[in-house]
Amino acid sequence: MSTEDDIPTLTDLIEKRGGDDEIRIADLGLDDADLGLGGVDIEVEAFPSPRPAGDPLRDNPALEQTVRRILDEHMELAWQEIKLAIQQEFDKS
Repeated sequence: MSTEDDIPTLTDLIEKRGGDDEIRIADLGLDDADLGLGGVDIEVEAFPSPRPAGDPLRDNPALEQTVRRILDEHMELAWQEIKLAIQQEFDKS
């Protein structure tokens, strides 16, 4: 295992790799055996890509239509259940 002095900082790794966002365990001065991973690959996104801004439905009319259809179906079912509950309550009286 490497000593603490051999382990670079994250800034060192980024500069060394020229902005490459992939940092390997070996780059940290460790190996799989040091972490007890047994060859398991771990990926961490150092610089996550930004999420698209704005309304995702604005540029996707098919998606908007699907969402509206789903909502309409649920609203109709909910309305039927509400009417049934009201009718059952009146029938008790």
